[in-house]
Amino acid sequence: MKNLIRALKLILPHRGMMVWYVLTALGLAVVSSAPLVLVKTFLDKLEHKAPKDKLGIFVDHALSDLFGTGKHYIYGLCVAIFILWTLKALFDFLNNYISAWLAQRLRMEAIERVMHKLLRLDEPFFDKQKVGDLVSRMVSDGDNLRKTVKVTLDFLRQPFQVISLVAVAVYYDPLLFAVGAVGLPLVILPVRKIIQNITRQTKKYQEKTAGLAQAMLQNLIGIRIIHAYDAAELESQNFSSMAQGLFRTGMRRNLSRSLQRPLIEIMLGIGLVGVLIIGGLRSLEPEGYNASNFIMFVGALGMLYGPIRAMMGTLGELAELIPSAERTFEILDVKPTICDAPDAKECPQFRKEIVFENVSFDYGRGVVLKDLNLTIRAGEKIGIVGRTGVGKSTLLSLLLRFYDASSGRILIDGEDIRAVKIASLRSHMALVAQNPFLFHATVAENIRYGRPGASDDDVIAAAKAAMIHDEIIAQPEGYQTLCGERGGELFSGGQRQRIAVARAILRNAPILLLDEATSALDPFSERRVQDALDQMVQTRTSLIVAHRLSTLRNVDRILVFADGGGIEAIGPHEELLRTSPTYARLWKEQQGSAAERPVIA
Repeated sequence: MKNLIRALKLILPHRGMMVWYVLTALGLAVVSSAPLVLVKTFLDKLEHKAPKDKLGIFVDHALSDLFGTGKHYIYGLCVAIFILWTLKALFDFLNNYISAWLAQRLRMEAIERVMHKLLRLDEPFFDKQKVGDLVSRMVSDGDNLRKTVKVTLDFLRQPFQVISLVAVAVYYDPLLFAVGAVGLPLVILPVRKIIQNITRQTKKYQEKTAGLAQAMLQNLIGIRIIHAYDAAELESQNFSSMAQGLFRTGMRRNLSRSLQRPLIEIMLGIGLVGVLIIGGLRSLEPEGYNASNFIMFVGALGMLYGPIRAMMGTLGELAELIPSAERTFEILDVKPTICDAPDAKECPQFRKEIVFENVSFDYGRGVVLKDLNLTIRAGEKIGIVGRTGVGKSTLLSLLLRFYDASSGRILIDGEDIRAVKIASLRSHMALVAQNPFLFHATVAENIRYGRPGASDDDVIAAAKAAMIHDEIIAQPEGYQTLCGERGGELFSGGQRQRIAVARAILRNAPILLLDEATSALDPFSERRVQDALDQMVQTRTSLIVAHRLSTLRNVDRILVFADGGGIEAIGPHEELLRTSPTYARLWKEQQGSAAERPVIA
């Protein structure tokens, strides 16, 4: 109920449309019951009886004044009934359209809110999430949130019709109404149990749907590996097994949904049978029973059962849909652990030094960095080497505040980076990662991502600096060539990496972070990318994580991580060959007999 109320609160910014929804619901309720009174008058005329109740007398006089008597009265009565039915159709259309507009509007707003939230959540959150689950929450659960609002609005309009029809039924025969409603209390407990089961099964269904989405995404991303290892049949079987599990869960939920309607029909049928018995017995009495009253009452009762049936059915739908709203709100309620301090200020213009002061970090599976002390002067180029998993990339992540240090602090020109605004901090940095990510956009848009609003000339200048301009203009569409998320088939790995370098160049940040930017490239591509990077680092403070030591030929100092973690040594190449066993071993492994040949400038 809490999540349902919260979903409905999303309507508050659209109060104007909600007012129109209520007005059309009221109009629909009135014109739904009004024809019954006119039909009652018509039946009285067929029996040549004058109405005895106050409402019937009022309607009869009003029709006589408007249309006269005889056949004109009948024509006018039929026209009035037709007008009311037409108004009912009109109000029904308007009410449905407004509820659909509200539901669709809220769906789009919910998706926008979720994406807005996700884009601002931190790395620790995404480390624990599956992409397929997040996509499912945005798309599937976002649509279910729309259905939740739509179904709830449809539910809320039913009481207006129920009240108007109950008023008509009670007015003409309170006893028969009591008999007709006798089945309603009997259905409450069973329906409640069914709804609880639907809610339980729906949560399981959504979890399995998210798992299926994750498997689908994984198969599509890893399609080359699947083909290379001839694993298509294995993955197909695994996916089919998951799909069958989803089917079984869905059918258990559908069984409960299917039981709900027959149960409601049986209970309502008990009331209808009671009405027919009482009405039939009354007709056997000497004074008889007014047939038009009875026909009108049964008609009102039949029309009343429609909204009641809809309300009961809606409860089942809501039980199925509300868990989706809950999953959506779970994301909206996440509090990022990496965020701006309340009194955060702009990051100072970097001029002097970056200081890591007793910095330690733990991902939760063991200490990665411990008591790291490092000072990097402005304009200095620092290489970072070591075995996989010792904390090289972590160092860059901490500087970018993807994570916060477990202890210690990082200072830029004496200012703790946790005391400055994250956006301001990151504006001073440009990152080139090992696996370049290109958005599904044009080459120009991918490069311009480094500095939105940059001119075409600036984009071209960055591409030339990255040594990728000639290959871009060789494409039929030039800078308007569309890239896939991984670069598509138009660009090689080295070309994609140089587009990423152009993006970093365009950013023109004073601090450059290179995270194994050439480790996945062949020697020729590596040489081209390295040449571009060499040009880029000349005027910037650079931290360069590298697997191949030969790429660090122009750095000022090299930071060496020991195999067990922690800093073993820092210094220039020649010094490290003498003082760092880890560096000397890495150099020997990579250079072999050429270890004596100096490559560090």
